[in-house]
Parts: sequence; structure tokens; C-alpha cells
Amino acid sequence: MRAATAVFPCLPHRLLVVFSRVVGRCAYYLLGKPRHIALANLTAAYGNTKSEADKQRIARASFQNFALTMFRLFWSPRLKRCGLEQAADVDPASLECIRRLQSEGKGIIFLTMHFGDWELMGLATGLLGFPLTIVTERMRNAGSEAIFTRLRAQPGHRIISQRFAVTKLLKALKRGENIALLIDFNALRDSGGVWVDFFGLPVYNTAAPAGLALHTGAPLVFAIPHPLPDGRMRLTYEQLVTDVVAANREAQLQAINQKCASYCEAVIREQPGAWLWSYKRWRYRLQEEPGAYPFYSHPLRRPRSTPATGKPS
Repeated sequence: MRAATAVFPCLPHRLLVVFSRVVGRCAYYLLGKPRHIALANLTAAYGNTKSEADKQRIARASFQNFALTMFRLFWSPRLKRCGLEQAADVDPASLECIRRLQSEGKGIIFLTMHFGDWELMGLATGLLGFPLTIVTERMRNAGSEAIFTRLRAQPGHRIISQRFAVTKLLKALKRGENIALLIDFNALRDSGGVWVDFFGLPVYNTAAPAGLALHTGAPLVFAIPHPLPDGRMRLTYEQLVTDVVAANREAQLQAINQKCASYCEAVIREQPGAWLWSYKRWRYRLQEEPGAYPFYSHPLRRPRSTPATGKPS
């Protein structure tokens, strides 16, 4: 990995893109378990509305996208030297939107997912003048973790661990700082997650976006990197409307978190090959029988909320 951080920034961006596509395609055929998970997820999401050939094509593109995301992270020191335009095209209208929100004096909650080049999205947001506090999972290899932390922190981001992360994020927002959350991952069994509908199946999701927004008044802004044909990304920012009519706070939390999940689903449906289908997104289920869930899913014995109301069951 140290060698990669030295060698990759020397590569032209076009060569990096070609190399990533070749490696990603090879990984699709060589890595049987992730491929099996990706195809199972595609079946859970689309059922028979897509052919097996289409699902395989989407899964291959997903592997290629992941390869490019990882390789470009190692290439990213070149962004400061040669400019962001090498790898990204920033939507000017949405950039003006977040500048306006920043001028109001509140911190911004940037939301993204494992779509397009999410690592580039984070780096670009910092380079555009919006440093972030970012939560990352602890890695088994301390040396690898140090390298990834250094690369992700390049634009002035603050990288924090998951331990007491919510408290740290709240303090950052109250200081008027910005934070970033990856929201398309499974909540831990006892972490206070919420059930939301995702591609027609209830999924146990993090409840942090709505909770942080309602507690601090900070705006929720989706930061989405849309892949372009040449391997670059079209970076867009869009504020999520959180003014929802609800009977109580629990229902309001549920409604906002569902809006976040629905937004993610809509983006994925537009460019399905750009999402990380090899992740076990439907790890937990409410029902005992698998039904339409992927093979790896299993019942969550003590769910904290139901898909409909968000109230304890």
C-alpha cells in the first residue's frame, strides 16, 4: 500500500481508469463469494424485471467502479497538484447551494453512499472549501488504517472512530462544523437502527441522519458522485427537505430516514452499475422465512422498530 501511494499518483488519469476497469472485470470472475452476493442482491432488488445477463453486466460494472474508487484514492495526492478537474466535474448550481447553506452559520450534514467514487466525493468536498468530520470503521491492520486515514484526511478532514461517534458528531455540528455520513450500511443489532423500505424490502438502517438533523437543526445535503463515460465523476449536492408532517417525533424520525433511503434507491436505479452490490445490504430481516431476501440474510431477533411506524415492536 505504501508503494501504491507512491506509484499511483504518477499515472495519467486515463491509464488509471483503464487499469481499474481491467482489474475490476478480472475480480468479478475470480472472486466467487462477492460475485455471488452481488447477484443475490440484484435478484432481491429487481426480481425478474431484469434478465440474468443484465444482472451480470451490472455486477461487473459494480466491481469495476469499486476498483476505480480504491485506486483513485491512492492516486488522490495528485488532485492538489494538478486540480480537481482531472477527475471530477462539479455542478455549479449545487455548489452555490451549499455555499449559501454554509453562510447561514450552521454545520451541514453531508450524506452519501457507496455509489460512484464516494472517496473522491469526500476529498472533493474538502478541496472545495468544506472540511468534514468523517466516521470510519476500524481496520484489522493498523498500517493499512494509517494509510487510509492519511489519504482521506488530505483536504483537512477530521477522521474519527466509531466509538462515541454520535457524541463527537453532535459537538462538531454545534460548533458550526460539517460532518459526512455514509448511510447505505446496516445498523448494528443494538445500535438503535430503524427499519426502512429499500427496493421493496425492509432493511435495518442507521437512524443517525434524521436524529442529528432534528437535534441540531443542521440541513441534510446529499453529495452524490455520478459516473461519467470517461471515468470522471459529476459531483452534485442537493438539500433534502426535512419539513415533514408527522404525529410525533418518532414518526418524524421515521419519515426523514425513509426519505433518505428512497433518495438513495432513486439514484441507484438511474445508474445501478455504480453502486456496491457486493455488500451484504440485507443482512437482517424481520420475518423468519427468507422470502425475497438474499441467501445471507437472517432474522433480527430483537428489532427496535417496525417498518411502518418506527415504534418499538
